Amino acid sequence: MSWFRRTLLFCALWSGVHAQVTLDFQNLSLLDYGIIPSDYGSNLTPNLAGISYRTFTAATNVTLTNYLEFWNTGYGDLTKVAFASSNGYAAELSISAAAGYAVRLLSFDMAGWPSADRTNAIMRLTDGAGTTLLNYAAAGPVAIQGDSVGPQHSAFAPNVVAGTVRIQWGNDWNVGIDNIRFQIVPIPEPPAWILLALGGTVGAWWLRRRRQS
Repeated sequence: MSWFRRTLLFCALWSGVHAQVTLDFQNLSLLDYGIIPSDYGSNLTPNLAGISYRTFTAATNVTLTNYLEFWNTGYGDLTKVAFASSNGYAAELSISAAAGYAVRLLSFDMAGWPSADRTNAIMRLTDGAGTTLLNYAAAGPVAIQGDSVGPQHSAFAPNVVAGTVRIQWGNDWNVGIDNIRFQIVPIPEPPAWILLALGGTVGAWWLRRRRQS
């Protein structure tokens, strides 16, 4: 394989690794209170080790159920959302990358039921070891939109990176989550100047070949 083709292959693979994917629940056909399959979404993109769900006690981190439940409508303007399996407990959605890769969590949406504004007393992002990456509720409960006045859901854009990223929220099952957007990126990520240099080199090579032909 020529250097040029290897470079093109590298760029293609790099682009694929960095492709943004969205985890939503639109492909599920469940009744309200249905159990979301434990591995739902785990085949969304290459180098994704898995996606998992649970409901747990926030104070002790003890798992109540290894799943979240499903609801069709009524969480603001979101449809088909995930929420804690029991009220008064916290919910967790966990995304893990394969060895040598990391998860970059770009954004996610939340809304309150029944089309009502709610609050999250707990709302944080942690890594696989439980270390807090971002605590939205550090200064107090987080307002979540849901009623018909103003925004009908709340959007968050954390842009955090870890081998595993866990979204934890609660303790109100009237707050649901949807549209979790993320990327799988290699560790370490090549600096931006390398990618720019590769792009310039490929472009110069292509122009030179055109002139020669």
